[in-house]
Parts: sequence; C-alpha cells; structure tokens
Amino acid sequence: MALAELQRALLPAALPVLPRARIAAHYLAAATSQQAGGDWFDAVTLPGGQVALVVGDVVGHGVPAVAAMGQLRSVLGELLASDPDLLGAVRRADAFAARNPDLRAATLAIAELDPATGSVWYITCGHPPPLVIGRGGGTSLLPVTGTGPLGTGSEPVLGRTCLQPGELLMLFSDGLIQRPQVSVAESIAELRECATEAVGRAAASAAGAPPERVCQHAISTLTGRGYGDDVTALAAELVADPVPELVMEFPAEADSVLGVRRAFAAWLKQIDAAVVDANDLLLAVVETVTNAVEHAYREDAPGMVGFRATLREDGNLECQVTDHGRWQRPAPATGNRGHGLMVASQVVDTMRISHAMPPAGAASGSRGTVVTLRHRLRRPASVTTDISDRPAEPYSAVAFRMEIDSRGTEPCAKVSGPVDGSTADRLTKQALAACRGGTLPITLDLTGITYLASSGIRALYQVKAHLTAHQQDLTILAQANSSAHALLDMARLPHISR
Repeated sequence: MALAELQRALLPAALPVLPRARIAAHYLAAATSQQAGGDWFDAVTLPGGQVALVVGDVVGHGVPAVAAMGQLRSVLGELLASDPDLLGAVRRADAFAARNPDLRAATLAIAELDPATGSVWYITCGHPPPLVIGRGGGTSLLPVTGTGPLGTGSEPVLGRTCLQPGELLMLFSDGLIQRPQVSVAESIAELRECATEAVGRAAASAAGAPPERVCQHAISTLTGRGYGDDVTALAAELVADPVPELVMEFPAEADSVLGVRRAFAAWLKQIDAAVVDANDLLLAVVETVTNAVEHAYREDAPGMVGFRATLREDGNLECQVTDHGRWQRPAPATGNRGHGLMVASQVVDTMRISHAMPPAGAASGSRGTVVTLRHRLRRPASVTTDISDRPAEPYSAVAFRMEIDSRGTEPCAKVSGPVDGSTADRLTKQALAACRGGTLPITLDLTGITYLASSGIRALYQVKAHLTAHQQDLTILAQANSSAHALLDMARLPHISR
C-alpha cells in the first residue's frame, strides 16, 4: 500500500453532524513522501452529548510515523468514547505513548466542547493552542495549558473557555504556522487574519459555512507561501439557531407521500446532511411512509399517519412513522409486495417496529404501529494525500551543522541549519557523543538553527532523558522571539533566550 493510501485509510473520512455544532476539517499532506507523516485529527461524540476535537502530530515521517499516528488515534478515540473524563483519557494516552518509542514526544491539542452550554475544556500537550474566532471575525489565541508532549513525563493540565453562539473554535497543526524564514508569531498573526477574512466572506456569501471556509482559506493561503510538513485544521462552530425537529401529520393517502418527501428533503438540506446520507434516508422514509399509507387502514376507514424527524445530540438522526391502524402480516402469496420495510432497513443503521396493544376486550391484533429509523450522520472531511514528486519548500540554504567546543568545564554544541526529520538523529547522536552518553552536562546553542520540527523536539527530549538518568543538566540556548523559542515554550523544554 502506498503511503498516501495508508494515510487516507488511517484518518477519519467523515465528521459527525450535530444539531448545535458544525464541524469541518482539512488535511493536506506534505509535498513529498519524505516529509509526509504524522499529523492527524478526529472528532469524537461523547456519551453526555459533548464532542471531543483533536489535532495531533506524531514525530517523524514516512510509514512508521503514519502507523504510529493510526495507533494513537485509535487508542485515544476509544478512551474518549468509553470515558468522557478528558484528563483521565489524556493521562492514559500519555502512558501509552511512554511505552511506545514511536509515540514519544507526540504533540496534541484536544478540546471537549459542550454544544448545549458552549463550555470548552482543553489540553495542549506541547502543541499550539486553539484559536477562538468571533462572529464578527475577531480572534483570540487561547493560553497553552503548560503540558509537555506525550510520553515525556508531563502531567496534563486543563484549560477552560466558553464559546458564544456563532463563535468558532479552531485547532491546527504546527505545520500551518511553521514556514521558512517566518516566525511563529508572524505566522499566527497571518492565521488570525485569514480566519477573520474567511468569516467575513462566509457572512457575505451563501456558499460554505464558516468552519469549512476558515479551514480551507487558512490552509490554501498559508501553504501557498511555502510549507514542508503535513498541515491540518479542524474547526467547530457553536450553532446559533439549531434546526428544529420536523413534525407532520397527514391522511393515509397516496398523495401524502410526495409531500412528506419534499418536506423531509428540505429539512435534510437545512441540517446539511451529506448527499449519500440524504439519499439513503429519503429512500427509507418514503418506503416506510408508503407502507403505512397502503397497509395501516381499511379502505372504508381511512386514518392519519404521523412523521417526526429529529437530529439527536449524539449525531444520530431519528425518524418515526406512526399510524393507528392494525398491523398486517405480509401474506406469503404476495411475494412481489411488502418489500418496502426490508428496503428501508438495508439503508439505515437500525430499524425498529413496535406495536401498541389493543384495549382490554377489543378484537385481537395490535392497534397502531411505530417504525423508528435511526442513522448516524457524517459530513465528509477534506483529506488531500496526493503526494507528488515536487520538492518541498526549502527551510534554508544553510545545511545542518553541529560544532562542539569542549574547552570549558562542560561541552557546548552550537547547532546551525534545519533540525527536522532528516537531521534530528544526527543532533541526538552527536550531542550524546559530546556529553559522553549523558555523564557530562552539556549546553546546546540553538540560536543558529533555521527550522525546528517536532522530530527536533523529540531529539532534545532524548538527550535530556540521558542526562537526567545521570543527574546531569541540559542547557538550551534559543534566539529570542524566534520560532524555535516559541516551540520550546510549547514543548515545555526549559531554555535561555538570547
């Protein structure tokens, strides 16, 4: 299987459709197979009606990083679905990462949104914090929670905010804000500008809701200026006016079926159901309503049929078709009829048929039938994994280099050039050689580096772990206001600014 196919198979193909929150995601693989790898996203509905939004980055590139990403996404998704305790789920994911070398120093931003109240609890594990985008386009970057990357021994800390109706919460990978010769602060400012612009365009146009427009516009604009890593954006909007349930009652006549179909189709469009789900649900409802119209009542005693459609808080759409007639068992001799309910059951997740019992003393046979259809709605995510052979944007013309000065009481290593997936192992090996496997304290001077990727963060944590085991210190120097300085802060790696 090609790397692009593996990435696509391990990323979610669709996102939940909820009555009070609209969710969208865009994923763009790195320009070359040598760089593509560990970015991922997910949106998991929780038992209490909340939704967990996740964007993460597993260190490394190629098949190992993609496979590790799939493991972490699966484990965290199962933890969240079985136990809505956000702190507990992240602690257990952290323990899982600590036991798996391929997952150590993976970064993560996770937010639990309660669409009913707008309350948001979030954790940033060495990852850029979420961005809040107001209805008018104003933005604010949430504070990092002070938690280090997974598997590095950092205790997760919760942050909290609250969304107002119409506001968006956007999570993104560091690939969106790391570009050649541009500081993280500058990139975040550009991201905020893009988000404001996208909200303004969405308000002025009927094409595209704000979450889709924000994710698409941010990625297309910022990556158009150069990028060398996977890029991910996930946004959720707190819906100001949820679509109310659809309730109808109509006579059991053939002409009523078309009216139900038209009303239900318009309602599905309002909740923005995916085309494939809408087509399946329309087929199931038409067959179920037709069955009630044709078979619930005798010709000389017509009655009424009820229809109700509700989008539940967990993302399941529930439809009920109710009549007050008598249930008729299909006659064996009419083999060419009675297939409507069977067809309906094949295109929805579940179908349940229940009967009301007749009053005491009444003629035998059930009085009234309720057919309940249930189907989980999903909206497609935009996942572009078409990895081409075009070269990635170069980080710098300066090649990676490490110069060791051992003249003092402790070695000092001056690093220059990019520290990324192709050079991080060299940093680890050369630094450990200079400090004799961690038995001597060492200073790493990163003021000359041109790019610091997540693989570089893991390399620094590996060096730090060896030194800590021998009770020695790692001193990191970083250029003030540089991208490396900002990323070291997010990764909770102590450093001195110069």
